[in-house]
Amino acid sequence: MVDKELVFKALDESLVVISIEVANILLSYRQMSLSSPESAGVLIGERRGIHIVITDLSEPSQLDIRSRFMVDRISKHHQQAIDDAFKKSNGEWHYLGEWHTHPEDVPNPSMTDYTSWHKSLKSELPLILIIAGRTHFWVGKKIQNKIEILKQV
Repeated sequence: MVDKELVFKALDESLVVISIEVANILLSYRQMSLSSPESAGVLIGERRGIHIVITDLSEPSQLDIRSRFMVDRISKHHQQAIDDAFKKSNGEWHYLGEWHTHPEDVPNPSMTDYTSWHKSLKSELPLILIIAGRTHFWVGKKIQNKIEILKQV
């Protein structure tokens, strides 16, 4: 459990802030046992100039396909979470990116991750990518076709 926001910095000095609530939900899905499946969802929050604040996320559904080393978000509830957050926030909260877990202490994206991100995530605005490992988070920012690894501050 964390008791303060997690902050990550890009090379351009922009910040990505992960709320306490979101960080603790991500931690709850860590793959701590050999039977723990990968989990995934979408990131929701707001853009404040060049900064991004992650205030909410979607959690896995029973309809999603999940195994130890793979997850496929097929449930429509992920889009519904985005729509609901947009309405609840009077249009302030938006889709910001994606998260998933890896069964390793210090996670790194796989080639499958990079391929999927480049193929399916298209946006003029920066998108945030989070991989929750057992002891650390990997956080990246996708801008057009480039992915920058962010440093925790």
